Amino acid sequence: MSLLYLGSLWLQSLTGGSTLLDRLFLRQAGLDTNVLRKIQEAVQVRELLAHVYFLASDELGGREAGSPHEKIAARYLVAHHQRIGNVPLATSYILPFSLVPPPRDLRVEVKKAPEGWNVLALRLGKESPSQVVLLTAHYDHLGLSKQGEPYNGADDNGSGTAVLLEVARVLSYLPAPRRTIAFLHTSGEEKGLLGALWFVAQRVIPPESLVAVLNVDMVGRTDTLHKPGEIYLYSIGAQRTSPLLRGIQEAINALCCQWTLDYRYEDPSDRLRLFYRSDHYAFAKVGVPVSFFFGGLHADYHTPADDVEKLEPERLRRVAVLLAALSWTLANL
Repeated sequence: MSLLYLGSLWLQSLTGGSTLLDRLFLRQAGLDTNVLRKIQEAVQVRELLAHVYFLASDELGGREAGSPHEKIAARYLVAHHQRIGNVPLATSYILPFSLVPPPRDLRVEVKKAPEGWNVLALRLGKESPSQVVLLTAHYDHLGLSKQGEPYNGADDNGSGTAVLLEVARVLSYLPAPRRTIAFLHTSGEEKGLLGALWFVAQRVIPPESLVAVLNVDMVGRTDTLHKPGEIYLYSIGAQRTSPLLRGIQEAINALCCQWTLDYRYEDPSDRLRLFYRSDHYAFAKVGVPVSFFFGGLHADYHTPADDVEKLEPERLRRVAVLLAALSWTLANL
């Protein structure tokens, strides 16, 4: 068994840091190259595309939070996690929340509103199950246009949802990790990150128990700044919240995937303010190391033309390999 150690990062971690990730990394960390090879071989494009074809079909009606179509999508996610042996946190995989922003004081009564469903499934750790690496992707989208045309949201965010499901399947073939890997499929993201904000406010998993949050949103297509086939991926949040996390993901990426990781949107002057526009932000606000993996914006963003046929399967496969390898590494620190 060959272990490639992240030694220089280990030395950097000695300079301090107060997150759970900083404390765990004080032991030297490495990636079993046999595990990496298994992950690379196990990720299947056909599995990824099958999920997106279902979630982004016209029959799912745009998966608007609070709609019957959202509930169908949620039950599909639950069925997948049940099939591969992931377990709920308590008695249910489904975590309902109110489709209004959570109050600062949760003792305040929330006005009655439609209900969204988050879905949470766990691959339990064998040594420290209460310490959690959280993978997240929103599965909701915009519903129907005024003309009744579905916003299918294949890239936004059928792509990220499919990646999470495929990572869950691949990791189910590996031995139990030291720490828990949790899969959080949020809803209400398109209405203001509502599912993620409620998840944090209710302390479903306390922030101090989170090693890191890895968020995937719109990872299936090339954006307007690149040519199709370019091997780039934006990472947003890691530099702001944990340079150590940035270092770990770069080391893992060099071994598994060879993405060009682009950090341009870390710039506080980013006019698109992308750091604030997906679910990782709810966790960054409370001090958790986060990395948001993102493919960028394209002409079909938030239009009914965001369809499965325009996805780039190799991008999905490569994202799934990176996410599986990175989450496995973090869960085994």
